[in-house]
Amino acid sequence: QRGRRPLPSFGSLKVPDSPRDLTATAPSAPSTEAQALAHYHAALAHQASGRVGAAVRHFRAALALQADFPAALCSLARAQSSICDWSSREATLVSVRASLVRQLDEGACPALQPFDAFAVPLELPLVLRLAQAHAAAAEAVAASLRPLLPPGGLCHPPRDAAAGSGAAGATRLRVGYVS
Repeated sequence: QRGRRPLPSFGSLKVPDSPRDLTATAPSAPSTEAQALAHYHAALAHQASGRVGAAVRHFRAALALQADFPAALCSLARAQSSICDWSSREATLVSVRASLVRQLDEGACPALQPFDAFAVPLELPLVLRLAQAHAAAAEAVAASLRPLLPPGGLCHPPRDAAAGSGAAGATRLRVGYVS
């Protein structure tokens, strides 16, 4: 074994000394959670490219692998309604509602977005709790970003009265619409 060079190091990756060692270091199969997440992301990609039927199949596959997957469940309900797939609507909506209540009771920000709640028959107090949870989550994100803002924040400076139009420096109200 004279003249044999040591095997290169690749960080934490161990290069096997012989082919027999390959079986000992072969990666294991992905976990069920990882497979469900892969199906979920595949579904999102299909949905974004307009292949909603394929997205529904992947959302269902994700839920078959991981039944407690609120984001996949809410996305499935939204995708099914967008293609008028009413085959399991009642069961899906019951599951969405149960998942929503559980997430709210746990203090988590629910996977169901407030605007998407209009497509789900929910009681108004539950919709209010959903909106409040999302508002609190948005406020928490904004609070974490505040230290990164320049002093004074991102406020526009006050307008110079002389720059206004009309009589005596009055300013015009400009309205923009976002859809």
